[in-house]
Amino acid sequence: MDWARFFGVRINELEFIERLPKSDDPEEGFVGNINGPMGQVPPGDYGVYPGPVASLLREYGLNAAAVINWDIDALKHEIAAGRPVIVWVVNLPFKVSPREYTASNGNTIIVAPYQHTWIVTGYNSASFTVVDSEWTYNVLTQTFIERWNALENRALIMIPSE
Repeated sequence: MDWARFFGVRINELEFIERLPKSDDPEEGFVGNINGPMGQVPPGDYGVYPGPVASLLREYGLNAAAVINWDIDALKHEIAAGRPVIVWVVNLPFKVSPREYTASNGNTIIVAPYQHTWIVTGYNSASFTVVDSEWTYNVLTQTFIERWNALENRALIMIPSE
């Protein structure tokens, strides 16, 4: 995991994924199969939201926190402080079409086809720099905000030690 490695912790990605809880609610665990077809929504192969990821990262010694309904200024503040942020977005170039989903536990959440994560490492007046697997590229600010807003501005941040 690139984000953990940035903060000095090496994590085997396959082991990490295997250790995530499983659920039909992405707020509680990984939904579906990580190798399933792209573009599905729960209860199909979907993925996981920041809460379960942050919880597991804390077991590895990282002071990770999940946030929702975060604003762009808070994101910029983290980046300016030198702390990359993982954000949940609708992946490029797919249509942004969020919808409500009610999991078997009764929790109703926003989901969207092609849910994905980027690690945000920089920004300027026109764009955000993101790491997406092995690629690093710039996403226009308006495009970034639209794709991040679709999944309620979810992110995973590092809480600095005091």
